[in-house]
Amino acid sequence: MNRVLTILLFAAASLAVVSCRGGKKADFDPAKTAYVTFKTNLGDVTIRLFDDTPLHRDNMIRLVQEGAYDSVVFHRIVRDFVIQGGDLDNTMNAEGELYSSGNADYTIPAEILPHYFNRRGVVLDAKMGDNVNPERASAGTQFCFMQGRVMTDAEIDATEARINNIELNWLYYKNLAKLRRENPDMTEEEIGGIAARMAEEEMERRGPITIPAERREIYKTVGGAPHLDGSVTIFGEVVEGFDTMDKMNAVETNERDFPLEPVLILSAGLFN
Repeated sequence: MNRVLTILLFAAASLAVVSCRGGKKADFDPAKTAYVTFKTNLGDVTIRLFDDTPLHRDNMIRLVQEGAYDSVVFHRIVRDFVIQGGDLDNTMNAEGELYSSGNADYTIPAEILPHYFNRRGVVLDAKMGDNVNPERASAGTQFCFMQGRVMTDAEIDATEARINNIELNWLYYKNLAKLRRENPDMTEEEIGGIAARMAEEEMERRGPITIPAERREIYKTVGGAPHLDGSVTIFGEVVEGFDTMDKMNAVETNERDFPLEPVLILSAGLFN
């Protein structure tokens, strides 16, 4: 009961928060760079949306303008990795616990750009795995703040191998989906064998993926999660609120990485 009352108080507070950086009444010019402030019960986080990922930028602008994120929880917090929110299907279970179990009925085409990488503070998509989502399309409303962690050279070396394995698997699933569409009469075993050979040949043509020296330095000093590089859409960055991210990162979670006490977006607002 106390948890339910707390959630209701947070939701009520969101109605009173209307400011340039947290409400929906501020003037906003879509021709200028867009910023979003998420006011949460642990503090504010302000992000800048990247103009060269327009599909993701415009989607978030629309959602914020509609008030879609108001009173929505961060439903997945993996310590020293990501802080994930934006699932609009928040539900109260029989014990009065708030949880998230659904997502919007649409996805956003991938906008994976090589000059963005998963350093601490970037805003990235949430998506299904490559085995069921070889197009790497993003979930319609969900997003993540990258918390990450500082890594050693040895850990980054190991991550390079992991990146190459992720890429090989993605090429396999991508080819598998294409071959299934084009060859409906072939068996799964035949298609799988061809897809595997195509993936290996493509990786051999490309050569191994390496993490550039300047990025390695950032991962060793600022932190992040380099194993996601090249496989997720990064469409913004945190400009204020790293202390709030640290608070979120430290909350207790259950075995499903769901916070034991709600981490709640009170309101979200746009500004330039």
